[in-house]
Amino acid sequence: MFHNQWLQVVQRALEEIKTHYPNCTVQERPIWQSRLLQIKQSCDRMLESWACVEEEITQLLQEHPELLDEGKVIEDEVFLDESVVRQFRQGQGYYGLTMFHEAKQFFQQVVDEAPDFLLGRMYLGLTLFQENKLTEAAHQFHLLRQTATHEEFIGFAHHMLGCIYVKQGKDEEAIRQFNKTVSYLPQQADAWFNLGACHYRLKEYHEAVPYFYHALSINEDDWESMYYLSSCYRHYKEWESVTFWRLASYEKTNHPRVIESIAQDYEEMGQSEQALKWYRRLLFYHPKSSVAYHGIAWNLWMLGQRNEAFLWLKKGLTLFPTNVDLLFSYVWLSLSQGETHAVQKVLQTLPTDLIKQPLWLVVRSRLFTLLGKFEQATKTAEQLIEQENDSVRAMGYYQKGRTYLEMGKIPEAAQYFQEAHHLVNHWKDPLFFKGICHLVEGKPELTQSCWQQIVQ
Repeated sequence: MFHNQWLQVVQRALEEIKTHYPNCTVQERPIWQSRLLQIKQSCDRMLESWACVEEEITQLLQEHPELLDEGKVIEDEVFLDESVVRQFRQGQGYYGLTMFHEAKQFFQQVVDEAPDFLLGRMYLGLTLFQENKLTEAAHQFHLLRQTATHEEFIGFAHHMLGCIYVKQGKDEEAIRQFNKTVSYLPQQADAWFNLGACHYRLKEYHEAVPYFYHALSINEDDWESMYYLSSCYRHYKEWESVTFWRLASYEKTNHPRVIESIAQDYEEMGQSEQALKWYRRLLFYHPKSSVAYHGIAWNLWMLGQRNEAFLWLKKGLTLFPTNVDLLFSYVWLSLSQGETHAVQKVLQTLPTDLIKQPLWLVVRSRLFTLLGKFEQATKTAEQLIEQENDSVRAMGYYQKGRTYLEMGKIPEAAQYFQEAHHLVNHWKDPLFFKGICHLVEGKPELTQSCWQQIVQ
């Protein structure tokens, strides 16, 4: 009982370090380093104590072997030498402490001395998997699959082979392995979940849905299956189902990823007040979330609270000065306010490789237009038009249209807006500005035609 409690405390502490250390300040680093050192020292003391107890148990069994008549039998039909049993237990101890390098040495000895002992081979494969030695791990699980006679071992071997394929980015092969897993172990909820996750990554959302439902039928508290179901429905814009499963997953866990997704769903649905509420909740549970600062600022802007939006952006940039999303929103909203000086100041600090990315080319084109540098604005927009991605090209035509509209070249501007709409026909802004062009030309019927498409 004490060991389980101690292990839970250690695992919680390690998770806390994993969560907070990567984003902590320089001043906070010694605190987390000290905490990790304390955990390491605690583990060392535990192992030393455990080794002493193991020695005493061994000595006691030498004097009174009848105390543990079945001590040499760990798996049916496999009788092990006492030294192999001890190596296996030592390996398990290190594995339970996530000290995989040390555990591997003991499990390798077990497999070398007792190659038919399936539990030893299984643990060796798991240890290699944890160390990301995927080829070696796959070899062990293939041997386990070929030599085992019990369905539990065969199904587990297929499951781990599927997990290896997932790590290698081979979802099609992983699906075949997980299908074999459920054929042996139909109540294996993780395998059903992994089948759904593989189809989801392959963007086969319709195929993924029933697998997540099946996983939930086995484990009704599986919040990750709920989360993935909501994500599947999100791709089909079935917002009622999205909201239901997002909130269901939130009730099971306060995981930041779930809260963030709920906030983004409301944002996409245009419900800025609800989005703002959930971004604030995300910040409460995850105070160092750059996504929360960005979401709060953006939705305040959408609600017309522009001064407060800029305050949140500046606060976010103080904490995350190199965050691209915060920088871009600050620049873009500054452009909409006509604050060209602030935009120029930010652009001067950006790395060269970043400034050449499509979104920042859009910013530069718009800035040049506002500054009256129409030739530079046009050339920057043409850099976007020359790229292969249709969405990027559409942005280029749109920005070129905005520049030509500012120059008073109305027919040319209308044509560029038309090109942008042709490439991305669900984008409404090019239609709006094309309508403006027709209005300037004295063609209200064409303006009406454009704006009716926006309403539709």
